[in-house]
Amino acid sequence: MAGALQTREALLDAGAALAEEHGLAGVSVNMVVARAGVAKGTFYVHFKDRAAFVDAMHARFHARVEAAAGEAIAGLPPGAERLFRGFEAYLDVSLANRGVKALSLEARSDPTVQDSMAARRERLAAAGVADLEAMGWDDAGAAVQLLAAMTREISVLEFDAGHRLPASRRALKRFLGI
Repeated sequence: MAGALQTREALLDAGAALAEEHGLAGVSVNMVVARAGVAKGTFYVHFKDRAAFVDAMHARFHARVEAAAGEAIAGLPPGAERLFRGFEAYLDVSLANRGVKALSLEARSDPTVQDSMAARRERLAAAGVADLEAMGWDDAGAAVQLLAAMTREISVLEFDAGHRLPASRRALKRFLGI
């Protein structure tokens, strides 16, 4: 089982590296298996098709975001600071996983993965509802969607720049009243 998990991770790592180098359109199954050093049939042992592979890369990225955000907000009471730290963790994981960020930007309009990607984004944003409610926001569900969209846009700007954009992060803090 450990070997199978390592192979799956090697395939996902290869896909992320290739997505960073070539974009989603440049990531073929042949390129992924060549980079991972496995036979093409091995790919299909782990993933039904290329769309399932892309979805798995996005799911792994979101798992990393959730872990980083959980660590960043551990012990903080609901509120603006906790919400900002969670968003900042998302931004940092996005910068550290540029290949997957590139992939997710390109795949947003792909109907084969669109719904599962949207569900993960929705779940991540919903985690901030309690923080906005603690801050006294009406319509916290709608407000967190707008703040999440702003944070995703900052991640795109940082992706394009290749580094953190402190002014954008400060602006996000200011929107939260920090």
